[in-house]
Amino acid sequence: MSFKRRLKVHVLAGSVLLSAPAWSAQVADQIWMGGPVLTMNDRQPTAEAVAIKDGRILDVGTLQAMQAYKGTGTNTIDLQGKALLPGFVDAHGHAFMIGVQAMSANLLAAPDGQVKDIKSLQETLKQWLDEQSQTRQVGLILGFGYDDAQLAEQRHPTRHDLDAVSESLPIVIIHQSSHIGVLNSKALEMAGITAQTPNPEGGVIRREEGSQQPNGVLEEMAFFSGVASQMGKLTPEQAQALFVAGTDLLKRYGYTTGQEGRATSSIVPLMQAAAKAGKIDIDVATYVDILQDRDFILRNASREYTDGFRVAGAKLTIDGSPQGFTAYRDRPYYNPPAGYRADYRGYVAATPDQVFESVDWAFKNGIQILTHSNGEGASDLLLAAIKTAREKYGPQDRRAVLIHGQFLRRDQVATIAELDVFPSLFPMHTFYWGDWHRDRTVGPVNADNISPTGWVREHGLMFSSHHDAPVAFPNSMRVLSATVTRRSRSGDILGPDQRVDVPTALKAMTIWPAYQHFEEKEKGSIEPGKLADFVVLSQDPTAVDPEQLSTLEVIQTIKRGKLIYEQGAASEGERLSQLQTGEMISRFLNEWQHQAHEAGSTDHGHGPELLMGALLQGME
Repeated sequence: MSFKRRLKVHVLAGSVLLSAPAWSAQVADQIWMGGPVLTMNDRQPTAEAVAIKDGRILDVGTLQAMQAYKGTGTNTIDLQGKALLPGFVDAHGHAFMIGVQAMSANLLAAPDGQVKDIKSLQETLKQWLDEQSQTRQVGLILGFGYDDAQLAEQRHPTRHDLDAVSESLPIVIIHQSSHIGVLNSKALEMAGITAQTPNPEGGVIRREEGSQQPNGVLEEMAFFSGVASQMGKLTPEQAQALFVAGTDLLKRYGYTTGQEGRATSSIVPLMQAAAKAGKIDIDVATYVDILQDRDFILRNASREYTDGFRVAGAKLTIDGSPQGFTAYRDRPYYNPPAGYRADYRGYVAATPDQVFESVDWAFKNGIQILTHSNGEGASDLLLAAIKTAREKYGPQDRRAVLIHGQFLRRDQVATIAELDVFPSLFPMHTFYWGDWHRDRTVGPVNADNISPTGWVREHGLMFSSHHDAPVAFPNSMRVLSATVTRRSRSGDILGPDQRVDVPTALKAMTIWPAYQHFEEKEKGSIEPGKLADFVVLSQDPTAVDPEQLSTLEVIQTIKRGKLIYEQGAASEGERLSQLQTGEMISRFLNEWQHQAHEAGSTDHGHGPELLMGALLQGME
């Protein structure tokens, strides 16, 4: 690890404190007290009280010391024993796409849903259809979040399973990874996918055994382009409602800064418009697809927020989903589904030439680049491209981010340290798919090292941990629990040596992702001069049994000293968002069939940016 990185790690927590202005003569707007304050500042890890002025932290310390800032207009807020922490910083998620969960049948397994087998999946879709039909004419049955790893049958549903729900209405269900989907026979017909349709580059149309007839399961580009060909454009109002709904869900889990981890140049202005209209309460940093519109990235990338929104950089996606067997590995999968060749190791979504050229462009133009890389083979490509670009342009503070790194090798972690790459890892996989990785994707030995936070800390590196919603709910306490315990759904612990303690896991949700976003001077810790972005938890996470971390609750979320979420109370913005989302669902479902025919069944991926193609493409 370079001296530069070691120095950053050492001084990060105290850098703002040293430069904070002296405001001791000022009167605070608020004084928070009456509960533990976890600051994420190594120089002052805990405190008794915090004083706030004009949306920023005035001072932190003992209750007695903070009384010096109390005036006649100061609001004293008693935590009543609850814990105050910095607001969570979303290290990787899809704020715009979280709204998809609001317009779909919930096909998630427990604890987030009730689907456990194909029968219950069918029943959930029927129930959703019945509920929607009570208030509107339904043109599409849409479900989100099924996971073949959690279904009793241990397989994907097929078109025949969905035909049993409806043969007359098109049905589209989306895998929890968002890299795979299933269409019933009617939807396949409308998408123009037949036995004669070839596999697109970077995708697979799964076939029925012994024939070329599609079985309904579409992987990667086959799914994105196939569904995109039949769905109409979102109106600006629909798009904004989707975005607002996503940010509202994030703040319910304590996030004061969100991320849209893969946007397009046509979606960004819609998010900007929602922000300008004051419809979002949190900050959102977005990263635009580097293969889609580089000129747009150059024109719009900024380190400064405008109305709580900014284009932060570029996004590159190299491979797919590890649980869906589409991540690009350096070796064959351990126990893939029937029909795969013995040497199958996934495939790339971006060619090696595209990877090297994209990284080169980002480094040349000073653009921060986030790269989706799950398999070892994908990470080999990324690290080689970064090494080449660093040698060409020299070492600088670029903070290139590797997103996910599920199947990293130990030598790759050493290379990450050497190249000054920031790892944003996905330890929540140990809960949702840990058993699946152990038994199917990588086997019991390598499963212990998925999302290797322990190896990263051995090199003294910071890391961030993320939720990747809507792949899963943006449940901050589930993120925290999985990072600390690495306990799977079955109760197994994957990789005891990769576990970290609670303070480290909290830093991976606060100060370290703030650093990842070049925002450590403003966010991520409770220090004088920083924004008063807080989350109030039901208990002190450092004082409870680690096995109980997932049961902690977000009581309040505070942005710049303003309460933006309180448990049990819906804000006016949330009510408006719910109304807009409901209207969006109604309009979308009513218009879908007409728009599908208007788009034409042969326009595979070359038509307008449509819901599933443009908005879901590239989800992790």
